[in-house]
Amino acid sequence: MRSTVWLAGAALALVLGGCSPDPDTLLARARQEFAANDYKAAQLDLATVLQARSNDPAALELHARTALALGDGETARASLAKLPAAKRPKDHALLLGEAALLRRDDKAAEQAVAGNQSAEGWRVRGMAALLRGDDAGAETAFARGEAAPGPQARLLADHARLKLHKGDAAGAQELVARALKVDDKSLDARLMEARVAVAQGDLGRAIGLYDAVRKAWPGNLAALTGKAAVLGDLGRTEEMKAVIAQADKAGVAAGDLAWLQARAAAADGDWKGARELLQANEQVLADRPEAALLHAQVLTKLGQPEQARARLQPLLTKDPANLPARRAMAEAALAARDPVGAVEVLRPLAAMPTASTADLRLLAEAARQAKTPDAAALAARARFPTPQELARTLADADAALKARNWGNAIAAYERILAVTDGTNPLVLNNIAYAQDQVGNKQVALGYAERALRQAPQNASVMDTVGWLLAQTGGDRARALNLLRSASAKAPENATIRGHLQAVERG
Repeated sequence: MRSTVWLAGAALALVLGGCSPDPDTLLARARQEFAANDYKAAQLDLATVLQARSNDPAALELHARTALALGDGETARASLAKLPAAKRPKDHALLLGEAALLRRDDKAAEQAVAGNQSAEGWRVRGMAALLRGDDAGAETAFARGEAAPGPQARLLADHARLKLHKGDAAGAQELVARALKVDDKSLDARLMEARVAVAQGDLGRAIGLYDAVRKAWPGNLAALTGKAAVLGDLGRTEEMKAVIAQADKAGVAAGDLAWLQARAAAADGDWKGARELLQANEQVLADRPEAALLHAQVLTKLGQPEQARARLQPLLTKDPANLPARRAMAEAALAARDPVGAVEVLRPLAAMPTASTADLRLLAEAARQAKTPDAAALAARARFPTPQELARTLADADAALKARNWGNAIAAYERILAVTDGTNPLVLNNIAYAQDQVGNKQVALGYAERALRQAPQNASVMDTVGWLLAQTGGDRARALNLLRSASAKAPENATIRGHLQAVERG
């Protein structure tokens, strides 16, 4: 009987042993997972390997590289510190520098690469300079890195990030193009490509780029948060929430996640929920001006305008040209029954030839409540947009449309609709086209239908409605009718002809 029990136990041990791969097998699998950019899976396997062999140099090195890929500088430093000098990889100093950057320790990063003159070494120096707010020092380091030996894709991508931060989208785009030419598989370059697309207003393309990164780098947190932010900009709140849920499961940093969740709550009109999120994460959101602005707007909505004004004042002191903060301050002042304060904060806009009609109307309302001597004159000026403003806004919108800057085009056309009677078929058709390009097809169809009511015989408008009906699963017979009529009116138009053929085939 004892031998039977022993044999059963031995068999069980063999079965259990078969379910638990040995450290060498796990290490080999982790290498494959790392090569496939599946860093979470690699991290789990490496943790098991290091439980069995805590000082294995190969496992420690890969563990450090995996931690860096996941943005964990502390874990990377701990693993690198355990490597014996004789077993350190050639890029050990660069790995230490990168770990220090992730810990936001600029001095340690510079010390780590003090003797390194490669492009990557200069990249680390440039990023360290940015950590302490030294933009000029970063520019110098990046420039020196471009003349140094070694891979340059990450350096060019980080230089593009600095350009974008300084408002130079064209310069950022040029650097990203160079980075992708050097290495089209660079994660940093691919992420910056998406960020530049956002800055240029090509929001539909940005979503596609973020999705491509997520496919190549499963669970990439920057791609998740980037896509969620763009969906928020597009007003696609439900889709944004779905991506936020994925980001939460993937372990996005507290600040990024809280900011996205607060934005989603505010978009739903859940002011209390937004305030709770912003207050609970105030420390990690401290370096985000956009979070301070949203917090102030939420407080105004919740009937706490004085607290809102206190949060907005530092933003305006630092950047008097911050128009969203100025508008929010005026709205808070009006909510606090201080129309004089609202006039004071809005008054500079009256002297600006580029002032929007919406801003002028807000100023006129504040002046009316404050009973200022020029209240009537301000009201008259704000009643209708000037021909110059309309012409300028229309030119901006058309230029943005031609440049595929869908975000700016939509914003400009919406401004035109807001200050006119909203019946111009050209404007309605163009905003429908722009909304279609960013994936807001139902919104686009609504604008297109409005355009059709104003211009029922216009071929371009009929084409827009017909094509959107087909894309959204609407009335197919009506879509075909519209496209056939449009094609008959404009037989030379290849786009209309292509839409008609596609719907007829489908």
